[in-house]
Amino acid sequence: MQTQPVAQPGKPALLSGIIIGVVLGIIHSAITIIIAQMAVNGGGSSAMITSLQLLVPLLWIIGFLFAGFWASKESGLISTGTLAGLFAGIFGSIIAGFGQIIATAITANLSSQAITQTSGMVLFTGYTAIFSVMILAIGAGAGVGAIGGLIGQSISNVRPQVAPQPLQVYAQPVMPYPYPAPQPMAAHQAPQPQSMAVPQTPQPQMPQTPILPEQ
Repeated sequence: MQTQPVAQPGKPALLSGIIIGVVLGIIHSAITIIIAQMAVNGGGSSAMITSLQLLVPLLWIIGFLFAGFWASKESGLISTGTLAGLFAGIFGSIIAGFGQIIATAITANLSSQAITQTSGMVLFTGYTAIFSVMILAIGAGAGVGAIGGLIGQSISNVRPQVAPQPLQVYAQPVMPYPYPAPQPMAAHQAPQPQSMAVPQTPQPQMPQTPILPEQ
């Protein structure tokens, strides 16, 4: 098991988010244009158009899961998968927005040849779909990317090393020296004067007469 320091999740998240987002945006644009062409030319049945419309959100979900899985497997962090899904939603929704504009222009061209009032409704519906795709892609990208990140972290060989925390040195509190509390002095008692020590005068000693031995 490989152990590495805590990695910055930005690089693998951005890489996987850009790649998956661009692929999702291109696929979404292609399917949207195909559906618009079928609606204009009448070459496809309603069941086929409905199947393609249901396929688009499924592809987005799978792409967000893979983006989060890929990024978290590289870094070992769930947050990397969340960022990867967010980036995939941002870049993918931008490209899908251009595809939605093309599809709206194709449908509006047919409507303008038929009824002018219907053309305005088609344009309004198309622009609403563009903003809806962008908002849903960004929001769903972060959420589904987190789920993919959880799966990627569980099988990742990278285990981020937790930064060591500084040791806390315990300082023993210093107990204050207990001073005796001053006793209150009674009002009727006067302070006693300290007795003066009288120095004692040494007494003079009498000289001793030496005792002569008897002859």
